[in-house]
Amino acid sequence: MKAGVTWLLRLHGRSRARRVAAAYRQQLGADDALGRLILSDLAHYCQAGQSSFVAGDPHQTAFNEGARDVFLHVAEMCGVTPADFAGLVEEVIDER
Repeated sequence: MKAGVTWLLRLHGRSRARRVAAAYRQQLGADDALGRLILSDLAHYCQAGQSSFVAGDPHQTAFNEGARDVFLHVAEMCGVTPADFAGLVEEVIDER
């Protein structure tokens, strides 16, 4: 079981966890144009497509990894697949 799903089950229980996960997918699904735009923006903002490590700065590394972890949780809850993830990161690059 994925970490985000396990966390939801532990926090909310099975019934509410299903509703929360469904809400993520409904509002931010990778198949929806607006949801994909938001996920793409979050991928860029959270630096999801790059390393969170900053040489010599453990505090910045931890901060970067926290932001990346939030994006990965949102992406997991939205049902983003590895193929979708690669596309989200590329869309950010293509739009620059």
